[in-house]
Amino acid sequence: MTEVILCLDIGGTNCRFGLVDRESQIYGQKITATAALAEQGFMEGLVERLLRYVTRFGEQFRIRAISLGFPSTIDRTRRCVLSTPNIPGLDNIPVVDYLKERMQMPVFLERDVNMLLLHDIKCFGLLGEKIVVGIYFGTGIGNGIFINGDLLYGRNGVAGELGHIPQLPSHNQCGCGNPSCVEAMGGGKYLEELCEREFPGTRIKDVYRLHRDRPQIRAQVEAMGAAVACEVNILDPDYVILGGGLLQMADFPVDLLEQYIRKHTRKPHPERNLRLLFSQAGQENGVIGAGIYGWRMLSQQRFCSESGSAVPARA
Repeated sequence: MTEVILCLDIGGTNCRFGLVDRESQIYGQKITATAALAEQGFMEGLVERLLRYVTRFGEQFRIRAISLGFPSTIDRTRRCVLSTPNIPGLDNIPVVDYLKERMQMPVFLERDVNMLLLHDIKCFGLLGEKIVVGIYFGTGIGNGIFINGDLLYGRNGVAGELGHIPQLPSHNQCGCGNPSCVEAMGGGKYLEELCEREFPGTRIKDVYRLHRDRPQIRAQVEAMGAAVACEVNILDPDYVILGGGLLQMADFPVDLLEQYIRKHTRKPHPERNLRLLFSQAGQENGVIGAGIYGWRMLSQQRFCSESGSAVPARA
């Protein structure tokens, strides 16, 4: 019987389910509207869907654990969701303890952007590199940092909030409440506002195709590039992976983005040897990344159990 991990990529609009084996093959994909889970209380709805999934596939596969990617701020222990701006009521929830008690199996929790980064690192064959960063432009700006074979968490578990680097001067209010965050000018939410204000009648999906050379669009793309350059100048990474919904829009000016990244990156280094990679779009990427993370965590638990040591501390 094939061993798998039950994986979820939870977004503000949809939740994607799948079973992922050790070789990152995915089975039994399913999409559920996030709002449907919240109808009876998000966690109760989630448990109901998980139990239904286990009942359906439990005789075909050996489900070893559950691995979830949340669009949230998560505590350093990776057990509790602290805040989730796009899913009302999902704040200060002990997700891991809640699900372990009801599902009776190991549960692993991580930021969705880190799941995407793990998928892309494996896809590009970068596991042996010292520093790899992933920057994903969607509604906001997601950022994951992979150093010496592990994800970077920081003291509070919230390392990698690149979208909240202040970019001055700016009068745009960020969703986090702070003024001048780069996300307030370089994210998709700002692009929607810009389209409504400056290009009325233009559909958001056509804005880059029709207006890429307008100064307002160039300024938005430059804000994106400056954010990437900021991280490059601090970390001097081996590779930078770029992705997210904005970059996948029709006629997104990738050449212009790279131009602005290089403009704001320090010369001669790290700009001279800067290596950019672009994530390949795929609805299953986050689910597969959750599987990669889940198998890593199971391996750590097994090693610690066999050696009698504690689980390694997070950086």
